[in-house]
Amino acid sequence: MASSPIPPPAPRFTAWIEQERAWGSLAVEAIARLRRKLAVEQHGLDRFAARMSLVELTGSVASWASGLGAALGRAGHTEEAAQFDVSPPFAADASSADCDRLRDYVQARVDLLAQLLSRGRA
Repeated sequence: MASSPIPPPAPRFTAWIEQERAWGSLAVEAIARLRRKLAVEQHGLDRFAARMSLVELTGSVASWASGLGAALGRAGHTEEAAQFDVSPPFAADASSADCDRLRDYVQARVDLLAQLLSRGRA
């Protein structure tokens, strides 16, 4: 017997997913801005400030992902929730590569939310 599909999300749930996807997209933009900043600020306090910005942004992303994972799990979307249970990569030295890893982490989850939305509308 085939399992029954998850019913289309309720309007409030869909609006919430869209809001969280938008937050993720803004985070991707913030990571890109920080990457550009890191490329030009190589020394002293500017470099330290950029590193602290990356640490703060990573913490915000971790909180976002954790909250999303818990809520998706409660809503019965366990496969999707599992993707949010993975912690974001921590910046080793505040480099462009660190920004790229964090951007890829967030973008993958933004894409997953978009897929979840499109399945709900199918």
